Amino acid sequence: MIINIIIIGNNMLDRQLFAFIKEKQGLVFKSLFLLLANLFCNLSITALCIFSLYCFIHSLPLYALLSLLVVCFFVYLKSISLSLQGEASATLADYVTQKLRLQSYTHFLSLRAKTPLSIQEMAQLSTEGIEQLRLYYSVYLSSFFYSLIAPMLLFVLFAFLDFKVALTYLLCIPLIPLSIIAISKWAKKIFHIYWGEYLSLGDYFLDSARGMKELKIFNYDEIKQKEMSHQAQRFREVTMKVLVMQLSSVTIMDLVAYLGAGIGIVLSLQAMREGLSVYMVLFMILVGAEFFLPMRQLGSAFHIAMNGVTAGKKILTLLSLPLPQTPTIPLPSPLTSITSQNLSFSYEDREILTNLNLTLYRGLYSIVGVSGSGKSTLSKLLTNSLTPTSGEILYNSTPLSQINPQSFYEKVAYLSNQSFLLSKSLRELFAFYNPSISEQRIYELLSLVRLKDFVLENNGLDFCINPSCSNLSGGEKQRLLLALYLSKDYEVYIFDEITSNIDRESEEIIINLIKNLSKDKIILLISHRLKNTLSSDCIFVIKDTNIIESGNAEELLRAKGEFFTLYNQQKQLEEI
Repeated sequence: MIINIIIIGNNMLDRQLFAFIKEKQGLVFKSLFLLLANLFCNLSITALCIFSLYCFIHSLPLYALLSLLVVCFFVYLKSISLSLQGEASATLADYVTQKLRLQSYTHFLSLRAKTPLSIQEMAQLSTEGIEQLRLYYSVYLSSFFYSLIAPMLLFVLFAFLDFKVALTYLLCIPLIPLSIIAISKWAKKIFHIYWGEYLSLGDYFLDSARGMKELKIFNYDEIKQKEMSHQAQRFREVTMKVLVMQLSSVTIMDLVAYLGAGIGIVLSLQAMREGLSVYMVLFMILVGAEFFLPMRQLGSAFHIAMNGVTAGKKILTLLSLPLPQTPTIPLPSPLTSITSQNLSFSYEDREILTNLNLTLYRGLYSIVGVSGSGKSTLSKLLTNSLTPTSGEILYNSTPLSQINPQSFYEKVAYLSNQSFLLSKSLRELFAFYNPSISEQRIYELLSLVRLKDFVLENNGLDFCINPSCSNLSGGEKQRLLLALYLSKDYEVYIFDEITSNIDRESEEIIINLIKNLSKDKIILLISHRLKNTLSSDCIFVIKDTNIIESGNAEELLRAKGEFFTLYNQQKQLEEI
């Protein structure tokens, strides 16, 4: 039996997850104590009911009545113990939920782009994953310890009545966890695949939803729908395997429990023939189920717990990743140059940028190239959203890796076509970006981006942005974002496809403002539309992971290289 307990403990209890609640482990043992108190109440109620039956048969009504009153007391005690046990379990579950969500969210933000998990995966783990883990802590842990202790206590009790019956029950009990252990390796493998498919399906769905407009425009939506159906079918097949595995294990546990109880009843009746009191035999038959119930309940919770353990392992893996040290050097001021030295970056085995060198001074610079050439990757490297594989970026002469992030983002602005607008009033939005901004300055900025009249016609600065900016056009949203960024005194502005998918009027307004900004700021413009880059002081053309040519528009067009080819291709398409 001791060997069985060791085997069960190693296979059914995750020590890392148990250690995670070190300061709250007392709640697990409190819950265990209350479960044992509930067992004591059940035994007492059964014994007293049999004693009452004995008293009625032997014409002892007073003792029968007193025993029934005591039964009522134990029923009340049982209800209290169950209530307190549920409260202790809920307290532990709430503690784990809050701690895990707070730690995983904080850790994820601190790691920034250096985590192997996507935002979608993190969202799924911190919601459904933690809910599954909640059941592990609230139900499974206390049941695990209870299922080991309760049968031993019952064995000691039954041994005083009939040792053979007690030993039979005790020997049958390990068959339940052994059957669970036999399935556990299969279960762990299936749950690992299940979570992989679940997270993959979530990522695939969100990516498809984000690109729905493009899928419709290029008539690719039906193909995407078939791909998603195939992905969903794979997830359904894995889910069915999980259900089959759970049903198989429940069936096996029930067979073992019923078989053990049946053997116990037969042996109890045989003991009665050998002279054991009929009341003792009745007690053993009625209480015999208590031998199997703890392990049977543990088995029912096992598969839910294993699902939670799989999610918990992923979360603990995330929490075990070392946090980057926060640099302390402030961003140099005034900022006069940005330089990349032998900058390289790769996604897994795919090289995006290789030994790239460039220098930006005050003025307007543009980066162009075909889709996927690494333009946006470079902008994210320059803003510390990605970490280079090798090489470094210098702000003046200070490496970006050594600059304090708060100091950095106070002076470096990154604005893209994916930038987010909070659903607040204009007054609140501008105050969010610049708490000391005056109403007069807000209207000056709105006038610069040609939104003043629109705002005045729509409730002024109390005009509220709807969720998803549904009350703004794409151009109005981008112009408002630009006004918000202009409300702060940034030294560097990086614009990543800021004019993508907006009307021509808004595009012209934004490009003209960018030109004016470049007189005393460092401006980097990334644009697929080459016409917007013609007034740049210098244009960098990226191809095959590096800059293949640079210069102003006149020089590049005269050279008749890559820029010349791309520009003429766009010009011809626009004239069609």
